[in-house]
Amino acid sequence: MDTKKFEALLLSAEQGSFTRSAQDLGYTQSGLTHMMNALEKEVGFQLLERGHYGTRLTEQGELLLPYVRQFLQSGKELSAKMESIRRQENQRIRVGAFSSMALHWAPVILQRFRQDYPDLRVEIQMGSMEEIYGWVRTGEVDLGMVSRQAELKADFFPLKDDPLVAVLPPEYNCAGQEAFDVTGFNGKEFLMPSLGFTRDIMPVFRRSRVRPKIQKTTADDAVVISMVAHGLGYSIMSELIMQGMPRTVQVLPLRPSAGRELGLIVRDRNAVKPTVQALIDCAGKVVAAL
Repeated sequence: MDTKKFEALLLSAEQGSFTRSAQDLGYTQSGLTHMMNALEKEVGFQLLERGHYGTRLTEQGELLLPYVRQFLQSGKELSAKMESIRRQENQRIRVGAFSSMALHWAPVILQRFRQDYPDLRVEIQMGSMEEIYGWVRTGEVDLGMVSRQAELKADFFPLKDDPLVAVLPPEYNCAGQEAFDVTGFNGKEFLMPSLGFTRDIMPVFRRSRVRPKIQKTTADDAVVISMVAHGLGYSIMSELIMQGMPRTVQVLPLRPSAGRELGLIVRDRNAVKPTVQALIDCAGKVVAAL
């Protein structure tokens, strides 16, 4: 139902004049008359009596009056609630992130972003590759911090390439080696990091036709590195992950070199909120300077 028609009905009944009501509402008198005729046709009975005395509610109109007031009040409350929700949404950005990106990049990005948007709240939740892409698709988060995955649909904003490195037990002899040949993983116990890293690592093995003895884990990066340090296998991490990690393991670049492209994802770049776009722009500048 059109609230404007009921607002006009209520005002006409209260003022007892189409002329004054039309002036207050910004309509012509004929326009207001047409609106009331349309409303009466819609409800199926006469609501207003018109005469030389002005306008007044019919008996049926009087019966509807309290419900009309309630309907209009409910409409105002609904509009106020929707506006409140819009304001809250505009004051919050939800971000899903890898642990490494959340640890090393997010604090620096948010520190810079807060200088321009001090009242905007940014919420970060950790997840796996598939979880973050899924959250972005369903709208659970506004933005994802992940590596590019062509088969997982989302619009991608590149930030930086993150080289992959071999993580080797402390007893491994690295003397004279500038890089670890990927074929060296063949037949070795390999600890596969969790949280979707499989998607970044398996193409490395497939390109070189390498078949390690893969042990999938549900442990975080630090635990996998500790397992390698205790001689339980080899692994692959990225340079970003290894930043700040205790050097209890041997770390070498891969040969042939390999890496992952880190960036930000959104569901639709053409429908990004201005504040989210501002965060994307800020992230690009901050990461480029790291």
